[in-house]
Amino acid sequence: MLTALSRGPWSLGAFRGLLGIGEAGAWPAFAKAAATWVPLKARTLVIGICNSGSSLGAMIAPPLVAAITLRWGWRWSFVVTGGIGFVWVAAFQLFRWFNPNMERTDRVQASGSGKVRWTELLRYRQTWAVFFCRFLADPLWYFFVFWIPEFLTRDRGLNLAGIAVVAWIPFLVADLSNFSGGYLSLRLQGAGWSVNRTRKTMMVLAVVFSPMAILAVLSHSLFWTIAMISVSIYFWIFWSISVHSLPGDYFPSRAVASVYGIAGTGSTVGSMISTWAVGAILDSTHNYTIVFVGLSMLMPVALIVGFSLMKRVEPIAGMHVE
Repeated sequence: MLTALSRGPWSLGAFRGLLGIGEAGAWPAFAKAAATWVPLKARTLVIGICNSGSSLGAMIAPPLVAAITLRWGWRWSFVVTGGIGFVWVAAFQLFRWFNPNMERTDRVQASGSGKVRWTELLRYRQTWAVFFCRFLADPLWYFFVFWIPEFLTRDRGLNLAGIAVVAWIPFLVADLSNFSGGYLSLRLQGAGWSVNRTRKTMMVLAVVFSPMAILAVLSHSLFWTIAMISVSIYFWIFWSISVHSLPGDYFPSRAVASVYGIAGTGSTVGSMISTWAVGAILDSTHNYTIVFVGLSMLMPVALIVGFSLMKRVEPIAGMHVE
């Protein structure tokens, strides 16, 4: 919300940095909750459901922010969207109030499992597998989240009202993918597939189809542009929910949040580099084709690096997974 008080790039960067610090705990906490409270077979589905909240927010944001900006100015868009966060805090507190047994279960498991220093987790190749899977693949998602409005303005000639009409569609597709991908994973494991086979199959599907984004930039039709971005996002989510499940597949619940946090660092660093690179490329070439191709081709690289480090997806010997 403080972003509304920005007066230049330094204050803008400082306030956005505070947002990053504040939200950093939410994602590891959600991964730990899934690993602690949810049976293994259903974990990817639950992670998909939780992950859909991010997509839902990204879907609501374009029309909401456009409407607020057109009526009251851009500063109020940060006040309103930031204020919505207090609704989430209230909802979560009510959840804790009405589900005290889940709190006690979490404490019992944590206290009975001992502690794992996060620095010790760096010795495991599985930690680095999740790190690089996110370091190399997440820039494509963050490009869609942060750059699509600018792309639609620069290359498709849409104004703010036009962006509000279409920019939410790919994120609706992401929501559907979170549910359908998680359900597919549940059904595959219910049919007797191992966790290893399920995770890797979903990741391969993502790598095969997410580069369809390249066709979006090559198309001059707004319909096909949005359609190809949507296809790319749909299958990229398969990657996301699978990789988000890996910390719980490898590590006991007491270590999941730490592993997820390390992987989140990979996501942040990779996306920081890619965001700078995208801006530099567009400033110098004004060519989105290079950007779409480059980010899409990171997906096969992520698969090769990830599979080489992942080996077989199963609990690490000597670290019991509840």
